Order: sequence, then C-alpha cells, then structure tokens
Amino acid sequence: MNVSEEGLNCLAEECELLQEMELHYCGDFALRGITKCQNLQILKLIGRLSGVYDSVVSDIGMTILAQGCRRLLKLELVGCEGSYDGIKAIGMCCQMLEELTFCSHRMEGGWLSALSYCGNLKILRLESCMCIDENPGPDEYLGACPMLEELHLRRCQMRDKEGVRALFMVCWNIRG
Repeated sequence: MNVSEEGLNCLAEECELLQEMELHYCGDFALRGITKCQNLQILKLIGRLSGVYDSVVSDIGMTILAQGCRRLLKLELVGCEGSYDGIKAIGMCCQMLEELTFCSHRMEGGWLSALSYCGNLKILRLESCMCIDENPGPDEYLGACPMLEELHLRRCQMRDKEGVRALFMVCWNIRG
C-alpha cells in the first residue's frame, strides 16, 4: 500500500489522539501529512523492504518527521536512507526520544556522529545492517549519547572496523 500525504492528513484529522503508527512504502513528501499527528509517540517507518517495495525516506523525510512529531519516544527506521542531517534533525526536534532502531539502513557515511544530538536516547538498536558507518569521520566529532543504557546489534555485518569502532565510541558510556 502506498501512503500519501492526503491519506495521512485525513488520518491525523480523524485520530487526533493517535499515539502509535506503522507506515509502509512511504516516501519523503508523504510524511508531510504526519506532521499533524502531534501526539504520536511510537513510529515504525518502512521505506524500503527488499524484494517487496522500494521507496525513499531520506534526510528530507526525516526532517519533516522530526519537525512534526516532536513527542516521539520510540522510532524505528527500516530501509531508510539519510545522513548526518536527518539524524541530527531527529535528535534536535524529538528531544524525548528514548529508543531508536535502524534496520537494513542505507545511511550515508558520517551519520553516527549525529547520534550525540539524541540526548535522551536510552536504547539503540541496529538490525540487519550491512555496514555500520562507511565514513564515521574524525573521533573528535563523534560525541556520545549521555543517557544510553543499551546497545543491541542483531544480524549486522561487523567487517567495517572504522564504523564499529566509531559506534563503540559513541556508546562508550553505556550506563549499566
């Protein structure tokens, strides 16, 4: 099913108290409709599902989402593209975000350093990721997630030494 901006607008108007949503086959500009779901707290956003559908959620869509859904507590991004800018927008706008999941991501190099903007993040999950971060950049720009309590890695390929090292640097202060 293809999600449209009009469909999401209609849903937001009829379900003002909607708190949880799962969107499939959604592109950047369709997410403009989600900005009216101001009470949304849990969102699973599936942009690309291998062999089933292939739509694009990039930095543009992540920024639209972040600016409209500031009350998000839990966000799962499946098959989404993006970079530092999209993750930074989520971190800066969704300040209550506690749980962030990337599944089969297609993020550009450097996105890990934007996780430091997720100041309230407690749980970070990476699932089925072929690469953590191809080009994490210099260590001094990585920052850290100060409230992080849990890091979950599931079915991720850990061959990229620089990306894995950068991930552990961002997560160095996991509280136990």
